[in-house]
Amino acid sequence: MKPVFVILILIVGIISFMGGRMLIAPKLKIAQKMVTQLEAEKRQMVEELETLRTKQLSDSERKRIERERMELASLRGEVSKLRTKIEDLQRPKPDFEEQKRAAIEEGKEEEQFEKADYYAAAVNVEVEKGMTLITGGWLTAPGRRTFVFMTPTSNTAPDGEVYIQINSKVADLADESLSQLQLQNMRASSNETDNAGGFEAEEARMLFKNIQKIEGAVMLASPSIVAMDGREAVVRTSVTFPRNGAAAPGQFEIGVIPVLTENGAIQMTVASTITIDIPEEE
Repeated sequence: MKPVFVILILIVGIISFMGGRMLIAPKLKIAQKMVTQLEAEKRQMVEELETLRTKQLSDSERKRIERERMELASLRGEVSKLRTKIEDLQRPKPDFEEQKRAAIEEGKEEEQFEKADYYAAAVNVEVEKGMTLITGGWLTAPGRRTFVFMTPTSNTAPDGEVYIQINSKVADLADESLSQLQLQNMRASSNETDNAGGFEAEEARMLFKNIQKIEGAVMLASPSIVAMDGREAVVRTSVTFPRNGAAAPGQFEIGVIPVLTENGAIQMTVASTITIDIPEEE
């Protein structure tokens, strides 16, 4: 074989080999790129999975902690209640009689009796149908108070004119009995007052019934007053006050102007006075 022909064959082989490599190289690069992309996506998916798992774990942990916190708070509350009950059980039982005596002594210390021969009350209030008006509450003797009760009712005369009948009561009560009669807030602080309170019909009925039962309570007078609607009426009556184990004569006077309102209540303008003849030995 001639040398020229051999050289020609070698050149053709080299060209064929290089051409094959040039065709394979782009495919290899594409494959490598795809592998790299898949690896990146895999890493991203793994990271997302880990993140999701961590988030779920955090939510679960948070819920558990919150539940335990609420249980702990509830237990603390129960412990506090139990501790309070134990303290209450360990605390000495109150001596109610001693408390009563202390309250009486405290009242005596806070409000010393000032001797007076004149007491007055002036009120202007609306009294609903069936109610009893209360005023007074004067400290008329050491440890004793005087109250005025008025129960107005409206009526119509044969001639068609409206009139008001007022059934009144004057009671002298021991200071320590006022809480039993629900009158402890009606104490007057001086011999002139504008105290005014009221009881429903059933409450007033029980009040007068209890006054009759309480030891030392005295119903001084029960005058009745009749006044025409919008006109003044006055009544006076003699009374005898218990005073330091003795009796002191006096007089009770009440003036009232009742006005019947559109809703059936009665507007009461009242001026009541008490005078006492104080014994000379005082």
